[in-house]
Amino acid sequence: MTWRDGALNAEDALKAAQAEILTQRTRIGELLGEVRDDTQSEWTEEAIQRITTLKQQVRQHTADNRTPDERLKAARSNPHVQDRRLADLEAQIANLGPWHSAAAPGSAAPGEKRGP
Repeated sequence: MTWRDGALNAEDALKAAQAEILTQRTRIGELLGEVRDDTQSEWTEEAIQRITTLKQQVRQHTADNRTPDERLKAARSNPHVQDRRLADLEAQIANLGPWHSAAAPGSAAPGEKRGP
């Protein structure tokens, strides 16, 4: 294939792409016209009332679901708080050193005073 053949093929492809773009733009214009007609048509009082009722129902369901969701989140977070507290206590015990866990009850660790 020569450069001339390539240029001719590219030119044909460009013409085809331009024709497709024109077709799509025409269709988009038709669809926009339909949308415009739909939005400019008048709504019946019944349709407006129905939409208003549905919006109120959505708000009510959202509010009704909020409380159980909050309770569920609180219940789920509670064990995590307890796990973190347990881990903190374990870390504190580990930082005290081995003499506290091995020391006999009532005996003092190094540097501590025993009894009153």
